[in-house]
Amino acid sequence: MAVDRLLKPLGLQARPEDPGPYWPRRRAERIHHPFLFLLTPPGAGSTAVARHLADRADVGGLHASFEGQRLVRGLMDRDQWLDHKFVDYEAVLGAWSARIAEAERSRSHAFFLEKSPPNLVRYEALFSHFAEYRVAVTNRAPLTCIDAQLKRYALPGYRGVPRDRVVRDLARMWIWRSGLLRAAVERNGHPLLTYEGFRRDPDAILTAFGLERKSGAQAQEERPESAQVLMLSTVERRIVAETVAEVPELMTFFGYTGEGD
Repeated sequence: MAVDRLLKPLGLQARPEDPGPYWPRRRAERIHHPFLFLLTPPGAGSTAVARHLADRADVGGLHASFEGQRLVRGLMDRDQWLDHKFVDYEAVLGAWSARIAEAERSRSHAFFLEKSPPNLVRYEALFSHFAEYRVAVTNRAPLTCIDAQLKRYALPGYRGVPRDRVVRDLARMWIWRSGLLRAAVERNGHPLLTYEGFRRDPDAILTAFGLERKSGAQAQEERPESAQVLMLSTVERRIVAETVAEVPELMTFFGYTGEGD
């Protein structure tokens, strides 16, 4: 499979050992509490989007990162992006149900937001276990998306791999994941709001999910996209631009230029 060819030759490292069980012992078959799912690649600014949602609407998270995968060791393994990975959904739902119950004891929420990036390869199977949910899709321009991954977590996973090869691989991964995002929009009609669009109009994410501002939340003024200081060298930017230039229709779909901006 395409993702196998992208990941395996680069020798991605396993994540640190977790003393907890690989799949939690608590079981559940279905979650009835309303959920919001944000389909997003890594490095797309989804945490800022999630925090804005939690601030503006009656929305909580299963984890401080709004990524439920962090409650389940089996979802955090190095094979998390393989669409044929076995997922024990009853164990996942059991862990998430327990966290919902724990959160509800201190404060109830109309919705819980879930945005674990690997959901992108298995969202249809995941959604089938939820009684009520809404979905939105987000993406970010290649240069800033790749730069964010390099700043935060990508390099340790590519230990020993030349940096130019890492950058080229991340550009190819951006193409692959963006193709999945586009399919989610076109096939299922899920609303799309890019990170750049969110920066211009933060409350547009409320519209995408069909939410209203909670009582006491004031309307927020538009804030222009601030310039991001990129870690990418001129050569690395050219690598990204040349790689994404292979998919002009995909770039156009998300409103991005051929330079990867």
